[in-house]
Parts: sequence; structure tokens; C-alpha cells
Amino acid sequence: MTPKPEKILFTGDFLRPAAGTFRPTQHENIRWLAHLLDVPVRMATGLPSDIVVWDDRWKNQALFDKATIESIYNAFWLEPGIESWPQVYSAQTLPGPVEALLTRIFRGSFVIGFEMPPMLVHFLHRQGIAYVDCALSPVRFMNDLLFGLSASGSDMLRAMQPHGVPRGLQELEAGIVSAHVAKLYPDPPLPNSLLVVMQTSYDKALIEGRRFVDLLDHLEELKTLAMQYSNTLIKHHPIEPQHEICNTLLRCLPNASLTEENFYRLVAHPNVDGVAALSSSCVHEAGYFGKRQHILMAGVDFETSAVGSDVLDIGDAIMMPDFWRDVLAAANLDVTEKDGLSLPSKPNRFRLQHRTAWGYNQIDTDIAVAWAHG
Repeated sequence: MTPKPEKILFTGDFLRPAAGTFRPTQHENIRWLAHLLDVPVRMATGLPSDIVVWDDRWKNQALFDKATIESIYNAFWLEPGIESWPQVYSAQTLPGPVEALLTRIFRGSFVIGFEMPPMLVHFLHRQGIAYVDCALSPVRFMNDLLFGLSASGSDMLRAMQPHGVPRGLQELEAGIVSAHVAKLYPDPPLPNSLLVVMQTSYDKALIEGRRFVDLLDHLEELKTLAMQYSNTLIKHHPIEPQHEICNTLLRCLPNASLTEENFYRLVAHPNVDGVAALSSSCVHEAGYFGKRQHILMAGVDFETSAVGSDVLDIGDAIMMPDFWRDVLAAANLDVTEKDGLSLPSKPNRFRLQHRTAWGYNQIDTDIAVAWAHG
């Protein structure tokens, strides 16, 4: 029988570097989740907690520094950098020294992760270490961001289900968003339009095999798809416009044009009949608005985690001790008595803390601010 965990460890994709400079990118996300969940988890279990993260600022007292992360890449016989990250991200086995290092760190723990990579999930399964992984849900048009939770055991997932956000509520919210953006649309899209959504270059969702792909890698498939529509709208990613790729799409796709319109205003309009992307969550959301969904990369499934585990959408319940009592008891941890504590719902709580809105702010909070300044 596996010994009961003696500690809680919060972690995530601590090996993911930035593009251009070899520096961490996920330390803030991991710490954000740890601070969000430390109190309710401690109330549920009483176990001590710690954070496994890469951060080069010594004042932050991180477990990993740049030299350690570089040595891990070198153990894979890889040059440290973003172009090597896909091979580390999806690794099913680890070099011996890396396996031994992580074993020393994670032994005797229960792990709560922020979007853990398959590499780490495979390691935890090998070591018999239980975990819950918390990813941001691809459904981003609710009153606040949701979490898509997966777990190492089916008992934990069953324990989460009474706390889940039903699909029916998400469908109702899509209807409200559609009504919200229906007014004041001076330049609507043409009938029977396909919306093509572009993505950033170094997204984990663009890892195919052992490398990153872009829309040009699937251009022939996209051209065939676009022939089913009368018009094509191309939308840049707001953080990273890709002009060369976009210019190629404008030349190759029928009746193609650029759009800077908000995604939710577009997907809610009846003249947009389909949404296409390599792997963007926008395609998943499009289904709630009655649109045809076109994912160009094979094997993308928004209903499962990166390693194929079932995923359940959770909202504010993730902050409540009773939620964690149910989940951790299902993992055979000792938990405290339920107390019924529940924080009131607050729109945009996680959006504001995570500083991420994916365009929802443009149809929600930005409107109110504009009115106030008007």
C-alpha cells in the first residue's frame, strides 16, 4: 500500500523557457495557484505545503535556478531553449539523473499542478504519486475563468463531479453573450464566413510530434476547408501578429480579409458559420454558439488532458475547503470535518488575478469603463 503523503507540493511546467532568452515563464502562474489554493487545502488536510518552481531571482527562494534547468536540458542531450522545449515537454521517460532528482523532490507528496506537462504527469504515474492538475478551461466566456481539472485517480474525479459546472450553464451563458454583442454592429461579417483564428508561435498547443507547427504546415487542409465557405476572415493573435503567414493566407484562401473585431462578437454573429484554427480553444467555444468547428491538428481533444485523462470544469468551488476535503479524501488522505464555508461568487475574480481575459473584457468590463469616461 502506498504511504500517505506527508506534504502538498504545488508545481507546473517549470522547464518551460521564454522565447529568445533562457528565463522562466511559468513561475508566476505556479505561485498564483499556490497562493490561491494553499489556505483551503491546508484547512482540508493540515499538511504543510511547498512550491516547486524555476525562478532566477534568488529573493524568491525558488527550488530551481537557471543552471539547474540547463543541466536538465543537457541531460536530454538538448540545447537549452524554447526550440528544445517540445521534446522535454512531451517526454515519456527521463534521463536517469533527472528521474532521481525529481524523485527526491516529489517523494512523499500530493501534487497540485498548474497545467503540468505530460513529462511530469508520466513521472508522477511512474512513481505512484497522486495529483490534481488545474488547467484554465477553454470555455472563457463565463462570468469568470473556469478550471479544467484532471486527476491521477478516477475516485478523485468522481468526488469533483458534484462541484462541477454543468454544460447547460455554459450554453446559457453563450446565449447571454450572443445577446450582449447583438446590438451596435456597424460592419458585420459577410454571410457564410469562415473565421480563421491565429495563435502564438510557441504555444504548447502547437506541439506536433517533437516540434512547433504553424498554419502553413496545414495550409492545404485549410484551403480545402475554406472552399466550403463563401468568405474567409483571418484574425491575428492580439499578442503576436504573424504578418508573413497572414499574407500567405490572404493570397491562398477564397475571398479572404483581415478582421480586428472581437472574437465573441464574431462568433456570436449569424453570418459566421464556422471557426478554424490549429488548436485554439476558440474552436471549442464556437460549438457553444452553434458554429462548425474545425481543428487542423490531429488528436486535439478539449474534453481530455494532455495525457488523455478526463477533465471536469470547476468554478469557484476550487477555492472552498469542502471541495478539497472531498477530493483528497478520495485520494486516501486524512481530512478535517466539513464546515460548509463558501465564498460568494464574484465576476472576473480569476481574470483580474490572472490578468488574462482573451477578449472577454472587450465585451464586458471595457464597455463599462468607456461609459464611465464618456
